[in-house]
Amino acid sequence: MKIASVIATTCVVPLPRPIVMGEIRFDAREYIVVQVTDDAGRTGIGFGMTRNSPVQAIIERSIAPYLIGRDPLLTEAHWEALYYRNLPQGQRGIFMRALSAVDIALWDLKGKIAGLPVWKLLGGARERVPVSVAGGYPASDRTLRDFEAEIADYATKGYRTIKIAAGELDDDTIRLRAARRVLGPGIALANDIHWAFRDLLSVVPTVRTWEELGLAFLEDPFPSELVELSVRLREQTGQRLALGEDTVGRWAFRDLLERHVPDLLRVDATVAGGFSEAARICGLAAAHGVPVFPHVFPEVHVHLGAAFPGIAMVEMTDPTYQTETLYQLFREWVRYEDGHLVAPDRPGLGVELDPAALERTAVR
Repeated sequence: MKIASVIATTCVVPLPRPIVMGEIRFDAREYIVVQVTDDAGRTGIGFGMTRNSPVQAIIERSIAPYLIGRDPLLTEAHWEALYYRNLPQGQRGIFMRALSAVDIALWDLKGKIAGLPVWKLLGGARERVPVSVAGGYPASDRTLRDFEAEIADYATKGYRTIKIAAGELDDDTIRLRAARRVLGPGIALANDIHWAFRDLLSVVPTVRTWEELGLAFLEDPFPSELVELSVRLREQTGQRLALGEDTVGRWAFRDLLERHVPDLLRVDATVAGGFSEAARICGLAAAHGVPVFPHVFPEVHVHLGAAFPGIAMVEMTDPTYQTETLYQLFREWVRYEDGHLVAPDRPGLGVELDPAALERTAVR
């Protein structure tokens, strides 16, 4: 049994309206899709966001040549070899996105060979995983009434934790209060700051006024180089913190857990090192007693949530609002039921690519 081919494709899926998160703007979502095929014709798929970086080129030049002809089941050996062979360009950023997508594809292939879903290969803890929905993105063509209607729709669909995307600080207070009015006290509400804060002086007075809203957490208030300020923000406002979305590799997560002790640990397997590394990170979090909250990609993270009891919930965006458009590349997608994702019973990831959609959105 050997790997016969590794094919990486960059896909651009337009958004119906731009997504603006502070200084970050997206007019489309760009994804990397990896297909690893063995000599029996079985194919595993992996994917992630490129963030407009040349992930495909790294896979083709620095990863695929190593994998061709090797046993696809030896995921641990391949991860170690690829990580340490690429230290000069690796450890963070673009290379780890490439390695993550390939590792996910190898686990999908491993599941198909074994005839088991990935979550059972990883461990197996439960068949239904709680879901948090991310939405409420600010947009110039949307009114407060539009925002309230969206939040109410999420509650009607059974989501029990609703996280809105931050905009301007003063506007956030208005939108958070509106969301709390719509939801009432029974549904958890959180605010994703998207690393937009730069100092404590300008934000602490406003964040203190949010205490009455009973927020579940604030997510990534400061960029990673200023994470110390996140801890001081918690001390000065009492707000709980979800940290780690942009953190890469077990060593950085170890430092984050030991030095800053987030209330929720954000993990993205498509960024941090694939299933292989995400499983290790979940173990670290369990040793520190910190629940894990993966970042979007429910196609991948439902498997972490079903495999490990330390996953508090997994995250998704509702396709109705098209803030995350990867779902458009699949024929078979995740199954949502009343505030939960149902763990797939099909081998591997349990999702199926749509070749026509892949070809339609592919770019070089």
